[in-house]
Parts: sequence; C-alpha cells; structure tokens
Amino acid sequence: MKNLLVIFCLLTSSSLVAQTSYGIKEVAPNAIQQKCGECLGVMQNLPPEVSYGFYLEGRKIYFMMTDKRYFDLLFKKATDGIAVDIVTKSQFPCGAENQLANSAINMGKLLKPVYYKDFKKNLLVGENGQIGVFAGQLPEKYVKDEYELNLLIVKNGNMCYYQTFSDLPRARWGLLEMGLYQDTILNSGGLSAENIVAKTSETLKTLNKTMKFVIPFEKGKSEYLPEDVKPLYDSLRLTDYTITKTTVKAYSSVEGTLEGNIKLQNKRAESLIGALQSFQKGIITTDISSSENWVEFLIDVKTAGYGDVAKMTKEEIKQELNTKGLSKKLEPILKNHRKAIVVLELEKNTKYLSEENAVIKAFYQKAIKNKSLDEAIELQKEIFARIRNNKMPGSTLKEFNIPKEVDYGSLLKNNAAFEFEQNEEDLYAALLAFKDLELLLPKDQHIKYNICVLQLKSWVLGELLIEPELLLKDIKGLTRIGIDSKLVKYLLLNYHIINSEYMMFKQDYPAKDVSLGYIYKNYKYLKLSNENYLQLARYFSSYGRYDWSEKVLKPHIRKIDVDEELLFYYLNLTIINPKNTKSAAYRTIMLNAINVNNDRFCKLFKPFGKGGINFQLLRDEFLKSTYCENCGK
Repeated sequence: MKNLLVIFCLLTSSSLVAQTSYGIKEVAPNAIQQKCGECLGVMQNLPPEVSYGFYLEGRKIYFMMTDKRYFDLLFKKATDGIAVDIVTKSQFPCGAENQLANSAINMGKLLKPVYYKDFKKNLLVGENGQIGVFAGQLPEKYVKDEYELNLLIVKNGNMCYYQTFSDLPRARWGLLEMGLYQDTILNSGGLSAENIVAKTSETLKTLNKTMKFVIPFEKGKSEYLPEDVKPLYDSLRLTDYTITKTTVKAYSSVEGTLEGNIKLQNKRAESLIGALQSFQKGIITTDISSSENWVEFLIDVKTAGYGDVAKMTKEEIKQELNTKGLSKKLEPILKNHRKAIVVLELEKNTKYLSEENAVIKAFYQKAIKNKSLDEAIELQKEIFARIRNNKMPGSTLKEFNIPKEVDYGSLLKNNAAFEFEQNEEDLYAALLAFKDLELLLPKDQHIKYNICVLQLKSWVLGELLIEPELLLKDIKGLTRIGIDSKLVKYLLLNYHIINSEYMMFKQDYPAKDVSLGYIYKNYKYLKLSNENYLQLARYFSSYGRYDWSEKVLKPHIRKIDVDEELLFYYLNLTIINPKNTKSAAYRTIMLNAINVNNDRFCKLFKPFGKGGINFQLLRDEFLKSTYCENCGK
C-alpha cells in the first residue's frame, strides 16, 4: 500500500444521471461532530506509520489497514461500514465540463456498502497485525478503463469520511552518502569537510573535477567559433585538464515558436561543444538538452511591471510577444534568458598521463622503497584514477608490498579506503583493515573517522553486532581529536536516520521522534547534494512529515537548472494542495517541470497506483487547463 493523503471533496455539478446512494445520507455541517465526531477523531489522529487503502485481487476489492487496533476503533457497531466510489479518468475530458455524479455522496459509480455486521465474520488478519475486509467487486466494464477507488466510511447510514488516495514515493534507511578519508599531497594533514573523499564527489578525487558555468547567447546567433570560447577556456585554466564529458542545457527566450526555439538552441549547443572540442584531441562525450526559459521569464516579467502577462497561458503570452510588439519592450529582460548552463567533467593532465602502466608501477615501487612518500602518494592517486577509468586492472594494488610501518601510514590508509570503494559489499574486511591500522596508528584521527563510517554502514546492513550507544559516543568524540564539526554532524545525521528505524521497529515512538527531530533541526547546517536532499525528503515522508519534506526541497526548486528528481518529488508533495495551484509562483514551478520533462509531468495525472499521483487532481481548474494545454488530452 502507498502512503495516503487526504482530500475532502465538495461534490459539484455533473451531467451524469444521479445514481443510487444506497440510503447513505449527507451530514449537515452543524451535525458533523454529533454524528461523525468519533470517526473523524480516529482518522485525524491516525499515526503516520499506519496506512490503509484498497487492494485488488482479480476484480475483488479489499480494504486493508496495517494496524488492527485502529481498524477496531473505526468499526465497532453493526451499522459501521465501507463503500467504494469508482471514478474514471474519462469523467475529466479536456474541452468539456467534468462529468461527476450528481450526488453529494459520490463522484462516480458507488458500489453497495459493506457493514460491520457482515464483514466481522470474515476479517483477514495478517501476522503483523494487518487487517483486511472484502469491500466489493469491480464491475467488468471498468477492468480496461483508467479508474481510481475512493473510500467512504459510513456511520449509522451517514457519510462521515470521504477520501481519495494519492501516491507519494517514500524511503527509509537511505543514508546520506559517506566516503572514507584518503590522504593527499595537497593536504595530508587535518581533516575537513572539503577533504573527505565521498565516492559521489568528483572534486575530492583530486585527479577529477566538475566545473559549471553560464554562457550567454546573442539574439539570432547560432554559431560559436573556437576564438569565441578561447578566453573562457583559458580563464578556467582548462589547459591543465582534459574534458571527458560536457553537459549543455541550452535555454531560449520564450518569444518565437517552440519548434524554432528548440532548433536554434540545439544548434547553439552543438556549436559550443564543437568549439570546445577544437582544443583537445580526446573525444568529448556530450549530453545536450534545450528548452524555453519560462522560469526566469515568469519571475522577471512581474518585476518589470507586467504582472498580468504572468497570469496568461503560454499560447496567450507568445501571442502578446510575437504579434502585439511586447517582445521589443521586454528585450532588456529577454536577452538575459538566452544562455547555456554548461557542466564540464574534467580529468587532470598529470605529469604521468602519457606514461605506460608498467612505467607507473615501476615508479611507484621505487618511491615506496626509497620512502619518497609525497611522490608515492601522487603515483598512488594516478593508479587509483586508472583503475576507476578501467585503464588498469583492479588487481594492480596487490602487486605492491607496502610495509606496515608508521611512516607508510598514509599509503596504507589510502589503499584500505580505495579497496572499500571498489568493493563496498565487503564491509567486514574494510572494518578489519582499519582496526588493524588503528593498532599501528592509535592516535590517527582519519582512521577513527573511517571506522565510525564503516560501523554506521554495518549497522544498516546488520552484518556486525554494533553497540549503538558506544558508536554514538565514538562519533561525538571525533570533534575532540580534530575532526571537522560539520563532518561529525553529518555522521550524527546518519546515526539518527538508522536509530529512528530501530526505534520504530521497537515501537518506541517517542525515541523515534527524538531522532527525527535531531535530523530536521541539523540538516540545514550542512551543504548537501541534490541526491541527499531528495533522500531526506523521502525519509521525512516515510514518517508522515510532509511539511518537513517540503521545507527540505523548497529552496532548490525555483532554479532554471533544477534537479529533475527534486522538482518532481516536490510536485508530488505539493500539487494536491489547491492553495498552491492558485499561486503564480507555483505556476512557475509547474512550467519548469513541463520544460524539464513534459512526458513525466503528464504521467503525474495517470491513475493512483499506476505511475501517477491521482487523476482526480483534474478537479482543480488550473491543473486541468495546464494538463490539457501540455498533455493534449
């Protein structure tokens, strides 16, 4: 079952013939507390850990709940019951009024309700306290249709609760990425947040790095020559690196046709890459995407005093710009919207770059023998880089015998960290390796840090017996031996991510909430990756803290180059709230999503449980007009 978000419905006009409501009555607002207060109290105070919904077995519909205790609070009397309302996507046609049932009870086809007096004899009870009841049979005619099942809870003949179900991906146990410290010649001393080697952070594998910058486009210009790019190339000191991959996100201003704008931006991006390619022999792998810059247009046009334009549809805006002369007035802002965001993945041109593998290995062996440690570390990094890039076999490291002596501590630490990077499944071997190194170098802060990282990873997988209280003490103690406080806080976040799950398993909800609270209060002090922000949002959602999930993502959403996964998860979280869809700022976010991935946006409106959030979102006039404008249905 998926996590469920409540949408209370005001059932409005329709062109469908009124259907039987099986005697279920609408409750007047002034009588809700009297007739439905107990039911609403249970639903409103339901712990976020308890989920419920419909499950289909063939055409048989079952209502399922994960905790029998709360089911028993809802259904106690013979006249307490459940009814299924079948709603189809065809009831929300583009270009016509929504075809909802002419009823205050249901929106589509209402199945005959089932009551406690009937289903109490045939309750399905699972080993972990889940409970299910047969709620009805899906009529044959709906099998091949796009449909959703809404829930009615009936008390003494009164409709006390109505709910649709919305899909939201959740995830627990997702640790923020942790890497192991490796010494470098640039800074083989103290450990800092910038030094720590995380497998996903290219900037910390000193022979590789990523650079990001913006290149403006002149209006009408589509060709970039090497001499146009040379000043930028030199200013970024790219002569010290080889470009291995270039990602170009090209943006046009919004005047003109969509097809013409995309074609122009693709030509610009290809020309730009061609100009960069002229400076090196190695082939640059490329990834190009193009779109219109609606995000900055809708933000800037309001600042320029044209707020009414921001409220128009995309077609109306283009008409104003292209046929009514508005584009000339707005050119001072439109010129800033024509640009490319370029990300370069670079490999450093080291002094060993042209040497054969055999030569590198000979140099490394000699440096070890002569105790030329700075040179040995540099060669070791070169070997690591070649193994990562499949230019040297992973077994190469076993050819070298590094003495287990204090003087060689840096090389030994680097080897142990790299071997774990190459085989993260063997946590036990990595932990033993660093425990051995701790005996050799008992005061080494980096080794103690790495041991804490490996113990956290082991705790998740349950591979080793971990003493949580002792591990927490060790992590907190890292600050006293010189580890950057931000890195310690980072490990503490992961500690509490794991601990919350263990407390959940023990049903110690107050202790679980303590860990959740620590994470929410402290994540904002760290600069995390987009992937980490997404992990945190999903994590908070798994405990029903959607408000926290939204706050994690919101600062990163209104960017032209927003991460696609963050953007669409934010939409999943927020699109069901009608207050959001009335906001001009939210419209900007939605148009950004359409530009980033139009197909993915349209799929949000597929049926719940089949890849969409909920197609009944199309009851919202703005969402429906946006969907029909961009998805063609």
